Amino acid sequence: MNDPMLMLLLQIGVIILVSRLLAWLVRFIGQPQVVGEMMAGIVLGPSVLGLLYHGVWLKMLFPAVAGPDPFPYLNMLAQIGVMFFMFLVGLEFDLGSLCDQGRPILITGLASLLVPMFCGFLLSAFLYSEFHGASGGMLVFVLFGGAAMCITAFPVLARIITEHNLQKTSTGAVALACAAFNDAAGWCLLALVLAISSAVGLGKAASHPILHACMTLVWTIVFAAFMFTVMRRFLKKLQELYSTRGYLSKGVMAGIFLLIVACSFVTQWIGIQAIFGAFLLGAAMPAEGRFVRHISEKVEDFSLLFLLPVFFAYTGLRTRIGLLDSPHLWMVCGLVIGVATASKFFASSLAARFAGIRWRQAGVIGALMNARGLVELIVLNIGLSLHVLSPQLFTILVVMALVTTFVTTPMMYAIYPPEALRRDEGSEAQPVGLAEQRIVVSVSSPLSARGLLQAGALLLGGETRQLYALHLETPEEHEARRKMPRDAGDPLIIMQRRAVTLGIPAEMIHHVSRNIAEDICRNANVYNADWIVLGGHRGLLTASAPVGGVAQQVLEHAKANVAILIDKGLGDVQRVLVPYLGEAQDAGALMAAEIIGRRLGVQVTILHVVKPQDSAGRDSLGVKSLVNKYMPASPHSPGVRLVVAESLTPVEPVVAASANHDLLVIGMAPHWNLKQGLLGRSQSSVAQRSACSVLVVQTVHRPADHSPVRGNAADNRFPKAHA
Repeated sequence: MNDPMLMLLLQIGVIILVSRLLAWLVRFIGQPQVVGEMMAGIVLGPSVLGLLYHGVWLKMLFPAVAGPDPFPYLNMLAQIGVMFFMFLVGLEFDLGSLCDQGRPILITGLASLLVPMFCGFLLSAFLYSEFHGASGGMLVFVLFGGAAMCITAFPVLARIITEHNLQKTSTGAVALACAAFNDAAGWCLLALVLAISSAVGLGKAASHPILHACMTLVWTIVFAAFMFTVMRRFLKKLQELYSTRGYLSKGVMAGIFLLIVACSFVTQWIGIQAIFGAFLLGAAMPAEGRFVRHISEKVEDFSLLFLLPVFFAYTGLRTRIGLLDSPHLWMVCGLVIGVATASKFFASSLAARFAGIRWRQAGVIGALMNARGLVELIVLNIGLSLHVLSPQLFTILVVMALVTTFVTTPMMYAIYPPEALRRDEGSEAQPVGLAEQRIVVSVSSPLSARGLLQAGALLLGGETRQLYALHLETPEEHEARRKMPRDAGDPLIIMQRRAVTLGIPAEMIHHVSRNIAEDICRNANVYNADWIVLGGHRGLLTASAPVGGVAQQVLEHAKANVAILIDKGLGDVQRVLVPYLGEAQDAGALMAAEIIGRRLGVQVTILHVVKPQDSAGRDSLGVKSLVNKYMPASPHSPGVRLVVAESLTPVEPVVAASANHDLLVIGMAPHWNLKQGLLGRSQSSVAQRSACSVLVVQTVHRPADHSPVRGNAADNRFPKAHA
């Protein structure tokens, strides 16, 4: 392919495809997606793709050009991607929260920085004679090794903490603050290395490296002071503009992009790489959540999903694991990984324990601080570009970055299982006694929040009661919402306000979840819930079954009663319809209706559907005895009445009667066609056709005798339907 543009487009397409595929695959083993993206770079390089068909595919897809850089187009895109990524890192950097943590941060942060840095100095001095690059000298090599060892990837660590719901624990807070402290100090050390190693300072040749380094550092300090004083005041004006308008115009965003480029240009000109300018601009931004999130949304999707995979691929093309072609080199690789892991883990863990943190939490902090990820790759690419590192040492350090990031989560789990960590941190409530009625309401959307809260309120019975509103987000959903303050559109805020209006004691719970159904059931067990309330299938108004996906998994594994709301405008409930066919599943609907019927002013109608030829048995004692069993107040209470309807099909009279009621409560009997059938589709269900909202009920806590009615009523049951 002779057209450079066509070749570049093909390369980018393959890079994005492989990157997303591996990022998706590593999620199944509990790894952050950056691990998959890093692996994608290695896979597309000479270490994997280059081994297939003697490297023919690699040469076809990534043909090298003559010159100092064999992949100049990818390099330019990669550098721009890293520049915008560092701007996003700066946006996340919160100096105020770092200063608020106090003694544990000071002790743990310093130890996790200084010990790995010192070990990096010693290791680099030991390896210098064999692995030094073509320029820089021993001083630069040793300083660079210390910087590479002390770095912790703050963005990767933040994602791991969030995905495992540690962000609200003291362990997560300490780890985040220490990582931010490490990154800030590591970047300062790297700036010193670049100042010494660079041959250009302010556009002029430096006569002496130390003099040049002092010049560069002075101008760096001046520029940083300008960014955090003059520039911050200007940026606050932009934040005020956003607060007034609620958005930033395209012209203002173009100005912000221009500032990113200008700041990057200045730091590149000074001699400390363009990425520092982008980072300083992000760090100087006002910390107001909405403003920062609005800017992030404009930048991160394109930079993280389009440009950064190019950087990983470019790094993979420069990584040649085949260079490690002797046992000696693999021993050196093992030594580097061991020193990097041990220095971070033991320094962080012991310092955290000395600061008063318990042993297991201290071990988790040590494991988390080991994550190096993308930030380490940025540092290593700078070192290789400046010829400070040899290609062999670059490969060894890339392997170290990948391994230390990969083992972070397994180490954390081995040291402290998630359940024990959450329990000891107090992030979950202890199981309570069996005397009170407890409802766990799982909400995912602000559109369903009011209806689900109303359904949960209907199922709360007795004088002592508690409702838990549970909002679970996938890591991707949480990533899209991070740094966004909770507002009127947040489902938990809506439920909280509605609970106050109804006078219901409610606790709001938010977690990040990799398995929504499993975590719904787990939280129900933790809170000893009597009922789980869920929203119905989003495809209800199409041919999809209302019960499928997450709801189906909860039905299969929950140890509590489950109620699924098909909301069609549920408001104040006064008339409740409960169809009865004589199936065992109908007992659950009767139990739910009995609780709802306790509310003052609620009329519950039991609709017993029989076939016309069996209408003589419509007032059978069997039906009445069953209703009396599950609804002790009926039929003597005026709040409950029994009605018999004759029909050849059970659905038609129920649909007709639903027009005169506020809520239809049905069990999981097969006649209602509620479950998904072949290819996820079902027959027309009563939930779809009902004129009012529907509450689908499955109970597990039933009286010992839950057999269907005997006698005439049992004979009147319809043949089982198959959904």
